[in-house]
Amino acid sequence: MIVRKFDSKEKDIFIKLCEEFYSSHSTIQPFNVLLATTTFNRVLENHENLWGYFIIDSATMAYVGYALVTSYWCNEEGGNILVLDELYISPNSRHHGYGIKFLEWLEHEFKGKAVEITLEVLKTNQDARSLYKKDGLVPDGFITYTKKI
Repeated sequence: MIVRKFDSKEKDIFIKLCEEFYSSHSTIQPFNVLLATTTFNRVLENHENLWGYFIIDSATMAYVGYALVTSYWCNEEGGNILVLDELYISPNSRHHGYGIKFLEWLEHEFKGKAVEITLEVLKTNQDARSLYKKDGLVPDGFITYTKKI
């Protein structure tokens, strides 16, 4: 498996994978190509706390997924918190270890730069919940409240 930052020539690949993710019932919001394009462009601008990664099969060089990672400082935890905003593995590439390998890569990549990894998952997304539990992520007891502004 290869994990590689987004490149400007790969916008169409990201848009396609992002649309698949938003069509997979793993999100509440519908796919919005304008928002996805804006996100891709922000990643390419080297935003200080937004990173985009492709997950690539090292044998075939096929794009099997992507991840969006952001961060914030948390006084309570005493450091940067990584937020795994989106992790998508295409259906025909699931159950091959890409998700768990990406989580291991993420932890290694940000060791010493962040103190915690956090994420949100829909209660109905049992596959994702199982993956995260397998990697040692556990519900933290907080309930997320959201209000659009």
